[in-house]
Amino acid sequence: MRTVQSSVEESQTLDLVILQMEERLKTLEEHKDFNSVFQRVYLLMTKEMQKRLAADFFTDPIWMERLLIHFADRYFQAMDNLQSEKEDSRCWTLAFRMAEQKQTFVLQDALLGINAHINYDLPLALHHIISKEKIWPDSRLMLHRRKDHERINDVLAELVDIVQDELSAHYARFIKWMDRLLRRHDEKLSSFFLSHCRTNVWYNTELLLNTTSLEQFKKEQQRIDQEVHRIGIEIATFHSRRFSFTKHFVPLSRKYKWF
Repeated sequence: MRTVQSSVEESQTLDLVILQMEERLKTLEEHKDFNSVFQRVYLLMTKEMQKRLAADFFTDPIWMERLLIHFADRYFQAMDNLQSEKEDSRCWTLAFRMAEQKQTFVLQDALLGINAHINYDLPLALHHIISKEKIWPDSRLMLHRRKDHERINDVLAELVDIVQDELSAHYARFIKWMDRLLRRHDEKLSSFFLSHCRTNVWYNTELLLNTTSLEQFKKEQQRIDQEVHRIGIEIATFHSRRFSFTKHFVPLSRKYKWF
């Protein structure tokens, strides 16, 4: 089984996070692991977030960097759990299983990772950072945090075409054709990025912050995982549900970097 740098302790800077992402991407691509698709997307997004931090795009760039670091460490831990065969969330297990089976298009691999990381990991990361600050339920301070959270959406909206170009350059030359199919039958790719992040993620974060016991927290966490897993199933089965013939086409498409 492949080995990559372990994330036993939280990374200390975003530069170290990016370095670790680059190392993991190299390892994944050397092993022709389809998990490299989301890793490449996530690396691109993190570099763009770093540019925004340097440009004072966020209200509190120090807080945002702390969030981005812990957010990345959640992903690293999920990858480490995969390699050590430890039990993980259902949504990440689904994303990793689909990548291992190699029966999905590139865009599906990207969306499965985005779904698990944004819709599941992000509320948990926000809960962790806000809890350490002990500002909940101060509405004034929480408003500042929410504003920076929503600025993430602005960055993601700007990156949709850039992400597609990156995937097209490395994995799927005609990926925009697949996106056109998705736009006819499901949400636009940009809508998928943003719809849950702006509302559901923050809503779930507040529900987690409002728990009063570990048992209650675990129940909320499991509920979020189930919700995100359902979205993942929709993504993973899209092509076979809509176009049953494509399941025989996927391996050829991936081999020649079509979709």
